[in-house]
Amino acid sequence: MTAYWFLIITGLIVFIQNRIFKAVSLRRVRYSRQFDRRTCFEGDEVALVETIANEKRFPLPWLRVESLLSASLRFGHDHASNLDISAGQFLQNHRSFFSLMPWRRIRRTHHVKASHRGCYELSTVTLSTGDLFGLSAASNTLNFSERLIVYPQPVLPDDLALPPRSWQGDMSVKRWVVEDPFRRIGVRPYRSGDSLRQVNWSATARTGDLQVHQLDTTADYAVLIVLNVEDHAEVWRTINDVDTIEQGIRIAAGTATHLIRNGMEAGFASNGMLKDEMQSFIHVPPTGGEPHLFGILETMSMLLIERQLPFYEYLLMLSERLDQPTDLLLLSTHADDRVVEAIDRLAAEGHRVIVRLLHAEGEANAS
Repeated sequence: MTAYWFLIITGLIVFIQNRIFKAVSLRRVRYSRQFDRRTCFEGDEVALVETIANEKRFPLPWLRVESLLSASLRFGHDHASNLDISAGQFLQNHRSFFSLMPWRRIRRTHHVKASHRGCYELSTVTLSTGDLFGLSAASNTLNFSERLIVYPQPVLPDDLALPPRSWQGDMSVKRWVVEDPFRRIGVRPYRSGDSLRQVNWSATARTGDLQVHQLDTTADYAVLIVLNVEDHAEVWRTINDVDTIEQGIRIAAGTATHLIRNGMEAGFASNGMLKDEMQSFIHVPPTGGEPHLFGILETMSMLLIERQLPFYEYLLMLSERLDQPTDLLLLSTHADDRVVEAIDRLAAEGHRVIVRLLHAEGEANAS
């Protein structure tokens, strides 16, 4: 009889404490996670900072934290001992266990290597807690909007010969070189047509003849880098040779970086799809400057290797959007008859087209 009442009382205690833990265990439990920066390049290491706090007088015997992350975010071997990682081909599951006393805060930093370009989200985290006997009591799913944008690693191949007549300046002066009013390199005698605002009055008084500021010149030619995400001419939807297309993205990033940082203008276009805008026509018009360069790199980060349009159709649509003669560098695994026909149309409209086959050495000039 005594054993009978002991079992009843024990069961009642277990039930009551379980109800209590279920009611209060996750109250005022705070959890946050964020990367230490918003952007990085392929191969860079970033820090993922987690903070867990129990902001009440009630202890937590155990707390389980579970989340899913992309397998491209590789955690270092020195991660916390209470972090269990189960990695698959595309995703990895993280599970951590904690015990939190009242008014206790835990902060830990994970060192993560971004092994592949892309846009990675910290979407959801599930918190589960239990009672003193290890029985599950309550759970809560938190939503996060934190993102890490990983830029492609810029690659500029040694054999990527830039066309000398355009990108290196051997062109008509009226089209290639203009005076930069912000770069003064000396003075010269006044010529008919010079603006009076450019008169150097000190030099004029010193020489007795009207003198104007000598301005340096700058390049204003535009280059549009066009990437074909097709890995062969008859592709339908699935891209099999992803590595070759990824290398094409790195070459596009390296070319844009080289051009913009050498004072020229660059843009980016592709027949692929963007992560957040599946139906958008990818065309970043050429311009210069570091902000524009990182805008191009971010577009490349968001690019999905999925074809939106056949490459020849995309080129025909692109030709309708180009309102001035432009240098185009096409990065493609193929150039079949339909693509060549589209290139001929671009050339007839005054554009200069250079083709680099991603699976072969060298370039083919189709202008």
